[in-house]
Amino acid sequence: MDGLRALAVTGVIVFHLWPEALPGGFTGVDIFFVISGFVVTGSVIGRRFETLRAMLAWFYARRLVRIMPALVAMLIATALAAQLFIPEAWLSNTLPQVGRFAFFGLSNIVLATDTDTYFGPQAGYNPFTHTWSLGVEEQFYLVFPFLLFWYLRDRPGRAAMGEGRMLAIVGGLTIASLAACAAIASLDGPYAFYLMPARFWELGTGMLLCLTARHWRGWIEEMGGRHRAELTLGAAALVAVGLAVPRGTAFPFPLALLPVLGTAGLIAIVAAAPASPLARLLSLRPVVAVGLLSYSLYLWHWPVLVLFRWTVGLGTLPLQLAALALSVVLAAASYLLIERPLRASPRIAAMPRGRVVARAMGGTLAGAAVAFALFAAHDRITLSVTRDHAAWYADERHPNDPAITRCGVRASRDPAAPNLSLWEPEGCKGAAGGFTLHAIGDSHAIAYTPVYRQLAGELGIRARAWARPRCPFLKLNEPANPGCRPVFEHMLADLKAKARPGDVVFLPALRQARFINQYGTDILPAGAGGAVPEAVIDDARAWLRRVTAIGLPVIIEAPKPLFPAPAFRCSDWFNRGNPVCRGGLEVPREVLLRRREPVMAALRRLEREVPGVRVWDPFPILCPGAVCSAFAGGKPLFLDGDHLSGFGNRTLYPALRAEVLRAAGRGGGR
Repeated sequence: MDGLRALAVTGVIVFHLWPEALPGGFTGVDIFFVISGFVVTGSVIGRRFETLRAMLAWFYARRLVRIMPALVAMLIATALAAQLFIPEAWLSNTLPQVGRFAFFGLSNIVLATDTDTYFGPQAGYNPFTHTWSLGVEEQFYLVFPFLLFWYLRDRPGRAAMGEGRMLAIVGGLTIASLAACAAIASLDGPYAFYLMPARFWELGTGMLLCLTARHWRGWIEEMGGRHRAELTLGAAALVAVGLAVPRGTAFPFPLALLPVLGTAGLIAIVAAAPASPLARLLSLRPVVAVGLLSYSLYLWHWPVLVLFRWTVGLGTLPLQLAALALSVVLAAASYLLIERPLRASPRIAAMPRGRVVARAMGGTLAGAAVAFALFAAHDRITLSVTRDHAAWYADERHPNDPAITRCGVRASRDPAAPNLSLWEPEGCKGAAGGFTLHAIGDSHAIAYTPVYRQLAGELGIRARAWARPRCPFLKLNEPANPGCRPVFEHMLADLKAKARPGDVVFLPALRQARFINQYGTDILPAGAGGAVPEAVIDDARAWLRRVTAIGLPVIIEAPKPLFPAPAFRCSDWFNRGNPVCRGGLEVPREVLLRRREPVMAALRRLEREVPGVRVWDPFPILCPGAVCSAFAGGKPLFLDGDHLSGFGNRTLYPALRAEVLRAAGRGGGR
């Protein structure tokens, strides 16, 4: 099976490195699943076990020695490299969780429950994403011994389960899994893609192929060369079509049927006709060498590609070849230093199977403890300038300025309203502010977290922030997403129920198309965009009147400067040359003013037409000169291309504080 493993891992690596070459991209893992079901079943067929305990000890000792040492080594090394070179951000925020669960074969569950997909940006920038398939296999191994024990048991006076009943059970589970895959795929693609119940049918296909080998082996052996060649070409064509079909919602059902059936055909031909042209091709030394390295190649190729993506990039052929070469070197080292010595160790072979299982599990737990410590130490060991957390990150860890803070601040989240964050003053030295700031917006609203905390700590006011990513309130540069309207209705209902006279509403949001996302996709070139459509202004006016009808003054944030490169990915010696940074972190002021003018015209009109609305413009503070920069005095004003940093919050705080006090009728001075 080494030749087929070589085919599988080659498909996976080529797709991950050159996705345009293999638009399907799924086939490699599907080949692995079928091979795994076949090989693992073949490893136990012909053996007899007196007790279930004996079988479990034998089976898990074999699997743990085969899988865990190399996996644990990769996970620890990747955790270290990730903490050194990958900054914290939305793009990387799932990394530690997936890495932790990968030690226990559960990373596929974490990925399935995430909002991102296998081809989404977060998955593509997570060096642990590829462990999902190992999670599926490890969960399969929890079921496998119990399926076959009754068929393999050897107890005097009691017959083992018959072949027919064994095939009925495995076949029934395989068909049920395929049906579950079809049903789940129609409801939730990530669940069908990542979870074992929806993938068992691929492993089950390999099991059935092995269990029925005596029925088809003779038929293929007796088949004429021409018919065998036709079968080979047909099976290979199914695999090739799986590689060529564009990725989309029809995967893993029904499109995964193609590579699964094709792989089953190829396995049957290789197993039954070792002298066939296909078998001879797959037994060539280079192919076998890749097959022997296939597990280690699969382990190491993805972390290498992701770390290149975060640092120097993968935009040129030399960099792509360098990433491939490094993957091969690491895989060879893993195979020669970890895999082969442990699998061939006489000491391990002589050790009681239960002790092997216990030591392997203990080693896994020890490795997990090391990786967990690395994840926790990110800010202390990272090589990135973003280790200055207070300057870069606008989150709850940003400290209040002690010189102007007179209250403690208690931050909380409402379990019934996951998009709502609250900050309440406590233990104030002096009278509390007596009013509440209600912020409504998208991720740009939550990026003002340090301001909310500081307002609560200095003025003794409450702050409430409704922030739904990708749902900016009053977007203006394009019609609002219809799917966001129920969110807005919920926000307004909450505002109407909780607001009191003297409160203030703050509406920050991204109201321009970005130059670039955190993951480097160009959104809109500089200078693009036209006048805001009248229908969009009418819709914004209607929403604003519903807010002001509650009796509260409204502050609308005007568009801030935008940048064509994400600052947190382009400020270190090891990532400044990344292609994502080519746009730079400086833009002429006039370019940005011209770019935002259509939205500013719409905002000024809304300010005139809706009493109680005031536009607050942070642009002059963030860009006081002829050139706008993402940095001021060597410190970042922005985390990425448009979200404020912690230092950016501190820079804007005096002006926004004054604006809030004016709106509340309290004056703007200290």
